[in-house]
Amino acid sequence: MRIQDIEPQDLVLLYYKLLYSGDLTGLGKIMTRSSYFITLESFGLSLSIRNIAFKNLLENIENDASSLDQVEDMLSKDLISRHLSPKIDIVSIQDNGIDRKTVNYLEDGAKKQLHFSKENGDWKINYFAGRKTE
Repeated sequence: MRIQDIEPQDLVLLYYKLLYSGDLTGLGKIMTRSSYFITLESFGLSLSIRNIAFKNLLENIENDASSLDQVEDMLSKDLISRHLSPKIDIVSIQDNGIDRKTVNYLEDGAKKQLHFSKENGDWKINYFAGRKTE
């Protein structure tokens, strides 16, 4: 399946599969660049508290490809070690203007949502696409 053929509700499921299998390269392909970096930073927070070298690398991911590669490698191993596989139930899909959608879902019963926008014809997770446009 090509990424451009994947609808936002299916990307929610793929997001969790890629994240907890440690496939950060794949995860980066279904997210906007800025959202991907936010994800690395948020999921890497606990690792950065325990590992000062990781923290320093994490601070440079936007400007240094080597730092990004090392962070992805270390964080991938950490995510795999968590052994998580949450149950995801899609609740609803909302349009937020042209080429923007929000998917509301339950993650192990907890209400969540992810925002999406079109980038070069493909749906991408975009944390900043949650605001309404006209």
